[in-house]
Amino acid sequence: MGTGGSSSGNGGEGAGGGSGGGGSGISINLDGSITSSSGGSMAADGPVVACTTGDACICPTLSIAVIGNPGQYGSGNNSDTAFQDWLNSSSAGTAKVDNYKTQPTLTADFLKGYNVIIFTGLADDSKNGPWWTFTAAELAAFQDWVNNGGGVITLNGMSGSNDEVNPDNVLLAFTGIQYIANSVTPACILTSAAIADVCVTCTGGSQPITLWDTADPVVSQLSSGITMVGMNWGPPISAPSDAYVAAKIPATWGNDPYFNVLVAKVVGKGRVLVYSDEWITYTSQWDGSGLSSTSDPKCANFLPQKIYQTAQFWYNMIRWTQPSATCFKIVDTQQPVTIW
Repeated sequence: MGTGGSSSGNGGEGAGGGSGGGGSGISINLDGSITSSSGGSMAADGPVVACTTGDACICPTLSIAVIGNPGQYGSGNNSDTAFQDWLNSSSAGTAKVDNYKTQPTLTADFLKGYNVIIFTGLADDSKNGPWWTFTAAELAAFQDWVNNGGGVITLNGMSGSNDEVNPDNVLLAFTGIQYIANSVTPACILTSAAIADVCVTCTGGSQPITLWDTADPVVSQLSSGITMVGMNWGPPISAPSDAYVAAKIPATWGNDPYFNVLVAKVVGKGRVLVYSDEWITYTSQWDGSGLSSTSDPKCANFLPQKIYQTAQFWYNMIRWTQPSATCFKIVDTQQPVTIW
């Protein structure tokens, strides 16, 4: 793992990080390799390095590991492969994804092969457990990997058990960010007299997150191109004072007016994103696949692919965790993605 996040180690340069835009002499080949006009080329693997302008600038492929098992509650076609297939097929060779549904050992050798790790259901069965545990050596290796430039995205909300947050909280302990073992969901703001249960009927069960931090320069690009994404019963997040709350929803219990649902933190040369839910992985939230509401005329303007920017959200999160990955891009005709 190279120090791909080194240009933003202090967090003060904003979420864009990175120095330069990749140079004008770079082309991405059909096989995923990257060639410069000076004749050099590099296979589509290896760590991302910060590019400077000029013909010699080469951006290797962003290597991503998805660790854990998929959620099982999503409506319609609830496969979690939607975002993995989208990333592999739509990134023009600038990213590749490896999936680990059996718990790997987090050694330094394993971790150095990846720029970004996405943690999903950390259990043999994401709904019922048993929940994974980690040794002290694994936790030390993971913390060292993050501090040296690793990017982390954690998802939760895949189980009705409060124990689901435990493995994530153990992994996140060194950041001070923690999941709170109690499920929450946004209020439905799309309800109308014409279709009173629009958030359930039309979106397959998710409800929209709409409160994004668009002002803080460190996290503002997480909401770039985003109006709303769907969420359904994920745990709120406790954020330490040196973290950033990038998205929240109105609270329905407790002393605070809001629940945090997306928390970000710069840790050494690395970056950590903690998200409350897993519905952004379900195929139905990308294109409405499997939802009966796709043929309901009342839902024409309220389908997930109409109101959510799931593709943009995933691009923003991955790009934020690796700010120097200036060649990373997504080509999506159904949900056009703004590359920044």
